[in-house]
Amino acid sequence: MYLGEFRNRVALQTLGGSIDAGGGKSTSWSTETTVWGKVETLSGAESIFGDQLRATNSMKFTIRYYSSLNTTYRLFFRSTAFEIVSIKVIDEGKKTYQEIIATEGVAFGN
Repeated sequence: MYLGEFRNRVALQTLGGSIDAGGGKSTSWSTETTVWGKVETLSGAESIFGDQLRATNSMKFTIRYYSSLNTTYRLFFRSTAFEIVSIKVIDEGKKTYQEIIATEGVAFGN
């Protein structure tokens, strides 16, 4: 794997929340960091759900190892949010990477 392949900026986002004076809870996503990554399309599909057309895309993101990354994060790439499905650690000698499978077009489990 060559570092020249890591030409896309990918934001790693976490879900945060706060409670207002009335006891109501609000949640929002905030960018923890932005990293360089390699982005590849794996598959795309369309289906009808509740009389509506729904499109989903699966993407593979490869980034340098980020120790706190887990499936509660989401990825933000080119104005689109992706839910993380799986994270695989790839070791290549001294260089360590993470291969992330993520899906666009699904509701986040927040």
